Amino acid sequence: MAVGKLNQMILSGSEPFFLCIARMMDAGLGYILFLFAMDIAGGDAFEAKKMGGMVFGIIFLIFHFQGIYRSFRFATLRYEIRKIFSACLFLFFFLFIMEYMLDGFWGLPQKGLLMWMVCWPLLLAVMRIVYRKTLRAIRKKGLNQKTAVIAGESMAGIKLARHIRDNAWSGTQILGFFSDRGECAAERSIERIPCLGSLDDIEAYASDRRVDIIYIALNDNNESAMLRLMKRVEGLSSTIYLVPNLFFLDLVIGGEIIFFDQRPMIELRDTPLEGLSGVGKRAMDIVLSLVLIILGAPVFLAVGLAVRLSSPGPLIFVQKRYGMNRQEIKVYKFRSMYENCDKEEGPYVQTTKNDSRVTPVGAFLRRTSLDEIPQLFNVLQGHMSLVGPRPHPVAMDEEYRRIISGYMTRNKVKPGITGLAQVRGYRGETDTLEKMEKRVEYDLKYIREWSLLYDVEILIRTAAVLLFQKTAY
Repeated sequence: MAVGKLNQMILSGSEPFFLCIARMMDAGLGYILFLFAMDIAGGDAFEAKKMGGMVFGIIFLIFHFQGIYRSFRFATLRYEIRKIFSACLFLFFFLFIMEYMLDGFWGLPQKGLLMWMVCWPLLLAVMRIVYRKTLRAIRKKGLNQKTAVIAGESMAGIKLARHIRDNAWSGTQILGFFSDRGECAAERSIERIPCLGSLDDIEAYASDRRVDIIYIALNDNNESAMLRLMKRVEGLSSTIYLVPNLFFLDLVIGGEIIFFDQRPMIELRDTPLEGLSGVGKRAMDIVLSLVLIILGAPVFLAVGLAVRLSSPGPLIFVQKRYGMNRQEIKVYKFRSMYENCDKEEGPYVQTTKNDSRVTPVGAFLRRTSLDEIPQLFNVLQGHMSLVGPRPHPVAMDEEYRRIISGYMTRNKVKPGITGLAQVRGYRGETDTLEKMEKRVEYDLKYIREWSLLYDVEILIRTAAVLLFQKTAY
């Protein structure tokens, strides 16, 4: 009991306090690094302090309105860092506008400004990583916890409870369910979480226990039941969340709330790669693929020669696959099978271990993914990206789209040479339906959480996968 009271005291004051400290540290760190960069670059000390003070105040304002200082308890670390980088870019853009409008008011060396613009966001990211890792370790030990209950026994609510239970770093303790199916039988549990009563019991329980969060996850769209429940909980101090009971909840891409004449709507599915986001990804694809083609030219020649000498047949194998928005594209690969063994006529058959159709050289190319490197030219053409869901043969897509929900949602972005599913162990043959379902699950996760930083991380992890995993053949 004493531990619970201590935890409540820590929780009640910790988030506002730490968010206040974070504001001061971010702006203070920006100010100190600004002065340090100007000093290294030989700038005027008085001008640097004057401009640094202005920067300190602007950071406070812009970071506040960019939503940096809110609770990120349930958000991924990648999402928080992305928000920080986005706020920094907005800040730099604002400063450049001021520089232009006030006709060079900085009067400070550009070298120092560039140094500050690079070092400060990186240091902010490192600080957030250390802070989040430390806080998550504390939460795993049972401190800084929030208590929660779930109103309703819908599948969405059950999945939420399972996810919170499996991720102790969120610092959330699910006390139990309140059933929307009548009274709970004695000692009945849902997902090993106790059923505490019916919806009629939630007000007294939450008030007595000072429950921090109530998740509403009713089984249907019964408006009268929702209104009755909201009247019961409206006088509580608990934070209320609505968990949409959508049978396709796991397939939602984006989830942004938009307004049509002040009427809110949830955008369930759209590509995340529009506007500047798409431009940034495309620019990275062009630059990196060109660099890889130039640096890898000797590898191209060696592999081409090996394929040519190993068996008769064309050097490059071209296969039709679905690209973005289900448009058919031609994907290039170094031929890895004997001639006429990889034709597209007839039912599609996945390549298996020790497949007799694969040449000895082809087996090595598949194991090391060297057969995929001609797809760098697909990237330059704009038909593919370096990172994205792997394109499957058209026949394979047509087979699985009928049995896996959301399968074709993978085509909301360009297919990639590598992807999240591949670095998570689902590379190569998918000999069971469960493996393909997991591959699709990771592909959709990638689309939902996409960022340029995510792409860089996947590219780095791909190198490790190619060195140590042997699941492709």
